[in-house]
Amino acid sequence: MSLPTATTLPRVTILTANAGGGHRTAAQSLAEALEGQARVSFLNLMDEHAPFPINAWSDMYGPWVTYAPHSYHLLYRLAHNRARVIRVARLLFPYVKAAITPPLLQQEADLFISVHPLQTDVPLWILRSAGRRAPFVTVVTDPVTPPPAWFCPDVDLCVVATEQARSVALASGLAPHKVQVIGLPIRRSFTEALKLSRGEARARVGLTADRPCLLVTGGGAGIGRLMVIARALARRLAGHPVPPHLVIIAGRNRALARRLRAERWPLPVQVLEFVNNMAEWMAAADLLVSKAGPGTLAEAACLGLPILISGFIPGQETGNVEWFRQAGAAIYEPNPERLAHLADELLRPGNPLLAQMAARSCSLGRPHAAGEIAQAALRLIAVPEPV
Repeated sequence: MSLPTATTLPRVTILTANAGGGHRTAAQSLAEALEGQARVSFLNLMDEHAPFPINAWSDMYGPWVTYAPHSYHLLYRLAHNRARVIRVARLLFPYVKAAITPPLLQQEADLFISVHPLQTDVPLWILRSAGRRAPFVTVVTDPVTPPPAWFCPDVDLCVVATEQARSVALASGLAPHKVQVIGLPIRRSFTEALKLSRGEARARVGLTADRPCLLVTGGGAGIGRLMVIARALARRLAGHPVPPHLVIIAGRNRALARRLRAERWPLPVQVLEFVNNMAEWMAAADLLVSKAGPGTLAEAACLGLPILISGFIPGQETGNVEWFRQAGAAIYEPNPERLAHLADELLRPGNPLLAQMAARSCSLGRPHAAGEIAQAALRLIAVPEPV
């Protein structure tokens, strides 16, 4: 028996998009988990091939959910009906078909994995009508209250993170054997960061060990009222017995990063844009302030990081708040001044609640979910063993 070579490994195409940061992170996490087991390529039909205005959706997503979240929630509610989703998809299908069919059919894949709800039904229709029978997998990145657009009954496997999401999948018409509860895929760097002590992590990111660290983020897209929250935190923590390291990660929101850097702060503040070592920053932190983005919550749980949830995208992130709050891993506080007060109290030396929240956060972590998802997906491929 000979070992598989690079040319005999199965080919996997991951359908992703740039909206937010969670879809790209999920795609990258799965690609890492498939390394050495498959040849992976990425395909972004929505942003790179679809006609306007669909190709502008990702660029609009961040400003929309930040400045008009209630109108976004209205769209979520309108789309929270599987039959309505299909009617809209069939209405748009003739408009997008000519643009997205060639790049999709150029993928000579043995397996397709979608990590975005708008790249499931339509790509699957195109593939099946062209006689392409490669297994199709959906990895749902909204863990508790996912919109029905995720759930196409014709997929071969649908991976979700919670039993609540599995219930939505079944109500949307998926057969029970097609739905597996595994978790959210997170990057390999987070499992590797589990080996680091907090002191080692701080040394890697250039922080001293003599002060606590408060990490503030709005996910990869820098979504949320980060400026208002940062100002409230800085005012409150300037009078803390041991003023903490205050680190704000603005993600790909460069305009926000410029505004943060131009601010006159009452204590030292470090402002970063998108970072590739988020695992080290989380391992170095004592407390995280973030909106209820699923990827950020899953990453924090992997490292047992307590969370102050500052907000959520109405609809798809609503359940995430209760998921972590009921577990005792997070406190939800949308008011920036009260949020700053909580951060001040939690970071005071010897506060037992911080350690309790850390333990509860760790209990929710699924650090090996990406590998488990990769194996479940690969089992769908009937590849003859090399001779």
